[in-house]
Amino acid sequence: MDELKHLRGLMKEETFKGHGFTNKMRENILNEIHSKSSSKSFSFNKRPVFAPLMSFLFVVACLSVFVYFGGTQLGLIDGNNASAPIYQYESSDRPASLGKEFKFLTKAPFEVYNVNTKTREDTIGPMHMITLMGKEKQRLKLTFQSFDPDTNLTLSQEEVKVGQFKGSYYESDGAAKINRLTWIEGDILYEIEYLPGQSDVTLSKRDMIKVAESFQ
Repeated sequence: MDELKHLRGLMKEETFKGHGFTNKMRENILNEIHSKSSSKSFSFNKRPVFAPLMSFLFVVACLSVFVYFGGTQLGLIDGNNASAPIYQYESSDRPASLGKEFKFLTKAPFEVYNVNTKTREDTIGPMHMITLMGKEKQRLKLTFQSFDPDTNLTLSQEEVKVGQFKGSYYESDGAAKINRLTWIEGDILYEIEYLPGQSDVTLSKRDMIKVAESFQ
């Protein structure tokens, strides 16, 4: 900086006389000296941008993690898939063979096109099985069974709650996925089992509980 200042001080009109400098050459030399000085002075005003950028990215990453885990805990984000569509199932569609002591679902995870019913004897009493079928061969198997209050029943899968009642949940892995939810209300055992068939709709634990809680 001191050398440039000194050089600019020497560049008076007399400096260029008698040395063959034209006015254009003189202007170019002076402009070159002044431009280098200006560019260097501006360099002191530049601020580093890397640190603020990293801080911004860190804040965005933290917010993303917070939103994901918060949504998962609140049930807004499910670990498997988004909630399946739920179709209203009219009470008039309840099979006539099913006893009045049993509740029946009012919501199904697909539009029902066909219904099969079957009853068989089991060690703890008659078991009523009703299968709802959809257009894409998806199936919802419903099992109803009353038992003696003194019967000791054990639910061995993942413990869940269906409303205020104790239940258990099972979900298989792989392409042939099966969801199964079992729960007990008083002296009645309910079970629902879902198979996706040829559809691409899979159910989550939350979806299965939603269907179970529609029983009335």
